[in-house]
Amino acid sequence: MTDILSVKRSLSAQAQSVAEHLLPNGRKEGHEWRAGSVNGEAGGSLGVHLTGEKAGIWKDFATGEGGDLLDLWCAVRRIKLGEALKHAREWLGVSHPKPYREAKKPYARPPRPACSAPRERVLDYLREVRNLSAEAIAAYKVGEQGNKIIFPFLLPDGELALVKAREAVDGATPVPTSCGFEHVLFGWQAIPDDAREVVITEGELDALSMWDYGHPALSVPIGGGNGGNQQWIENEFERMERFERIYLVLDHDETGDKAAGEIARRLGRHRCFRVMLPCKDANECLVAGIGAEAIKEAIANAESFDPDGLRRPTFFASAVTKLFWPTEGESCGYRMPYRKLGDKLLFRPSELTLWSGAVGAGKSQILSDCVVDWVHQKSRVCLCSFEMKAEQTLRRMCKQAGNVDRPTEEYICQALTWLDQGLLIYDHVGKEPLEGALEILDYARAKYGCDQFVIDSLMRLGVDGDDYSGQERVLFRLVDWVIANDAHIHLVAHSRKGDRTASVPDIEDVKGAMEIGANAFNIVTVWRNRKREGEIEREQDDQKQREMLDEMPTVILNVCKQRNGDYEGKVGLWFDRASYRYRSSYDQRGDRNYLPIEERRSAA
Repeated sequence: MTDILSVKRSLSAQAQSVAEHLLPNGRKEGHEWRAGSVNGEAGGSLGVHLTGEKAGIWKDFATGEGGDLLDLWCAVRRIKLGEALKHAREWLGVSHPKPYREAKKPYARPPRPACSAPRERVLDYLREVRNLSAEAIAAYKVGEQGNKIIFPFLLPDGELALVKAREAVDGATPVPTSCGFEHVLFGWQAIPDDAREVVITEGELDALSMWDYGHPALSVPIGGGNGGNQQWIENEFERMERFERIYLVLDHDETGDKAAGEIARRLGRHRCFRVMLPCKDANECLVAGIGAEAIKEAIANAESFDPDGLRRPTFFASAVTKLFWPTEGESCGYRMPYRKLGDKLLFRPSELTLWSGAVGAGKSQILSDCVVDWVHQKSRVCLCSFEMKAEQTLRRMCKQAGNVDRPTEEYICQALTWLDQGLLIYDHVGKEPLEGALEILDYARAKYGCDQFVIDSLMRLGVDGDDYSGQERVLFRLVDWVIANDAHIHLVAHSRKGDRTASVPDIEDVKGAMEIGANAFNIVTVWRNRKREGEIEREQDDQKQREMLDEMPTVILNVCKQRNGDYEGKVGLWFDRASYRYRSSYDQRGDRNYLPIEERRSAA
């Protein structure tokens, strides 16, 4: 990029070389280049910063002149900003931006209109009705022709490119006085040669109004909208390159928005800013008596055209602080119910966790144990198990919620009532196309406020096991969904390992497309030590069997990826067949009392 901002940065990076080039009779003193004045003689009155944040900034303390290196170029060479920019590019050895354009057509220049400076009906209209000053009218060389207002479109060199005329009455539209005219901006005659900032309006009277507010302005020749209405950009591209900031003061309507988008895209979103005035346009503000301070504030608060999501670090100060120091009672995510993990693994909003392992390893069962605890943590969970009927899922959860093997009928109702506060189940076994599943998620998120979703499993979302492109698309859609909805999805995917006695599965063992694991935020795999389970079952001595059960965990939970956390590692879990609960070495069998103690006793 070689616009004025990049040229300024390049010059500042070579401040000493530029100073030596422009002021060869000067000398270096510390971190400055010293000369007598912009005339280049030896001396010390003029200083140019050579290093640090102020590199390239200069000031002549005798005259008060100063600015950046482009200003110095203008002062030393006694040229205008546009010419200085051209010389600077040549000195830097960078090419001038040349957008593609068709061969320029010759334009017929309109004759000078037979008009005079406004002094009768036109002047009365502009002054009394439109509140414009005589100075603004003179600066833009507005003319009067009977009852018509004449707007001359003069190029910076004074050449007349276009003339528009309109009746001096409200509601009239300015119309070009000739055909085949060159599309250029109105108002160059009022823009100072050294201006680095400019306002663009959607009408000639608005340009005069902004001048009265202290902001010299140009106006588009045709109006709002995009496409052909903004073809002036092609003709004005080089003349606009000298502006560092371009403020778009266009009408507050659809055509104004379209025009702003088109102008910013073509002139550079990094230097264009959308200004929202208190009224529809600048002249309405002037007529309504809006003060200059309000206009100045609107310009100061102009919105950039930065891409969505592009932010400075300080924008995230509050969010980052909360990650370190969450407010009391507020969590950055939901935990698993195993104390050995604690807060090492958190299921955060806008993330997707992939759960994998061989068939029968216990993925769904551990997730069920977690769902019960998440209800206790005040999460609202929507469970979409396409592999198990709802009553079977809830049978398991009743045991896990109460830490009992065979609860009474009364207790079952109590447990289900307790689960009602934070659990929704989508009762459908079989395949569910992704679009249908997303509809369920949307509804549960919107109506019930569910913030965690369990999908069991990936292969039930209408995608085949060998359709890797389809799996990738499904995962991308789900990731987009959690980010857009500030929710968390737990997605079950089987392991590609067929040998169920093999080692603990890792990221590369997730069955399906490589992109599944690559795009998940977290990956948790489950491994069941079936060999050890067989040894325990074959032991005839009850005491010895209990010792073997306590000696070594038969389930390994492997946190093999956590994108937004510090912990990755393996945790051993013990499985209790009576309650379908799991526990770590830090947990006791009687931990996790979710229901009132008297209700638990009634189920004994």
